[in-house]
Amino acid sequence: MSQNQKNLIVIDGVRYYADRPSSCKSCYFWKNNKRGCILGKNNCYYLAEAPKKSKCDGCPYAKGRTCASLACYKELEKRIRR
Repeated sequence: MSQNQKNLIVIDGVRYYADRPSSCKSCYFWKNNKRGCILGKNNCYYLAEAPKKSKCDGCPYAKGRTCASLACYKELEKRIRR
C-alpha cells in the first residue's frame, strides 16, 4: 500500500478513512447535540469520497412517505416484470 492511501471503513454505505471516530460525538468538529457537526455530513473531514447522490434527493415524497413520482413507478414496474 502506498503512503498516499489510507485504510478505509464503510459505515451505512459511505466510505470513511479508518481513523474516523466510532461516533460523531467523539469528533473534534462536533459541537453539541443541538448544533451537531459544524462541517455537515457532506463535508465530513473523514470522508474518503463524496456521498453518492440518489435520484430521490430533494424529492418531497422521499421523506418518510411512499414515493408517487412517475419515475419510481416505472422502476418498480421493471422490477416486477423480471
